[in-house]
Formats: sequence, structure tokens, C-alpha cells
Amino acid sequence: MRWTNPGAIIENTIRAKQLKVFFENLGQKECLLDLGCGPRPYFSIYQPFFSKTIGADLADSPFPKKEIDIYCSATEVPLPDESVDVILCTEVLHDLPEPDLFFTEVKRLLKKGGVLVITSPFVVPIVDGTYDHYRYTRQGLIYRIQKSGLAVHSIDEVGDLFATIVTLSIKPTLKFFNALSKMLHLKAIYSVYNPILFILVVSPQLIYLFLSNLPLVKSIFKRFRYGPIGYVSIAQKST
Repeated sequence: MRWTNPGAIIENTIRAKQLKVFFENLGQKECLLDLGCGPRPYFSIYQPFFSKTIGADLADSPFPKKEIDIYCSATEVPLPDESVDVILCTEVLHDLPEPDLFFTEVKRLLKKGGVLVITSPFVVPIVDGTYDHYRYTRQGLIYRIQKSGLAVHSIDEVGDLFATIVTLSIKPTLKFFNALSKMLHLKAIYSVYNPILFILVVSPQLIYLFLSNLPLVKSIFKRFRYGPIGYVSIAQKST
């Protein structure tokens, strides 16, 4: 369970599970680049499988500087050609106005046989008015990946229509508590430790996660995967 963002418990929990399975199946490799790393929320998941990990983000990133090893854009990374085994890029692709430049850079950085792991939002609100440019469907992701010359390994949904409905329905309440927290300068108001926020925002997500693990309910939810919160895409550079 991932509690750091009370409004994204469903998507963060599902995404973390998917990434954990991927890295466990991948096995030991030399170097991972966490591109657009932010606070490196998945560091504990991937770190055991790599001799070296590199966090890269923009110079004006609001996230802790201790997590960032190099400052750069996702389209101009100061690393040598074919120097990385895996590139992990979480919730960044939709922010890039020129995605072709991103994929070109990814292909340059990856070793032969190297893997790109992208997470991207689909049915989620606009995050901000500066960087949030696109939403990609499954076919849109396939097109972008194949256009770059990489091979699509898999594209998995993060949640389903019910997960999306729950996530969207709690957003107004979440925004209210966030604004109230900032106005009163009390961080505890916008956290899972606030009992009202817990009941109205966290509880519906926990109920969904519980139900989605019941075999019968899980089989029903699978029929509604056409409206996911987002996707986890895995692509590979040819050997």
C-alpha cells in the first residue's frame, strides 16, 4: 500500500505491484536510469536489481535534490550512447510536447536489448497548465513506441473503469482539503491522519483495492478495463 499521496492510493498501489513483478522477472542488471525521477518513489523496488542507479530530473524540480544525480530534460540526457540497461520513466510522457525527441533519446541511451518502462496517465484530470500536454490510449502508446524503432513487450492497464470512477469522485474533496491545508498552514489536514479525509478519500480506495482482489469481483472488473487510470508500457531495443 502506498500512502504518500492520499488521492492516488489505488493507482500507486497497482502501479507499484506491476513494477515489482517486472523487475523481479528481469533479474540482475548493471544500470538503471530513473528519468524524471522526482522523489524516486520506486527506488526500493528497483534498487536491489541494479549495480548502479541514476536519478535524472529538471533543474527546477520541486522534489528533494538528494534524489537527483543529474539535472537535464528527458530529451537531452548527458550520458553516453548505449550506456543504460533499463530506463524507467514514470508519469512523464504526457508532459512532453515533443514525444518523438524523447523516444529518440531513449533509443540512444539504451544498450542493445535494453528495456524502456513507461507509466502514463489516461483518465485523470489535468495536472497543471504548463506541462500537461497529452493522454495516450493503448493504441497511441503502441504507435509511439513502434515509430521509435522499439518493440512493444507489453502494455498493462493501471486499474479499470471502477478504479477510475473512485479516483475521479474523490478529487473535489481532495482539492478542498489541500486548499484548506495551505490556507491554515497545517499539513496534517491534507494527510491520511485526518479522520474526515480518511473516511471520504482514503476509505473508498481501500474498499476498491479489497474488492478487486476477490476472485469473483476481480473477474468482473476485468471486463471494464477500457477506462483505466493509466498504463504501464514495456518496450525493448533490438539486440
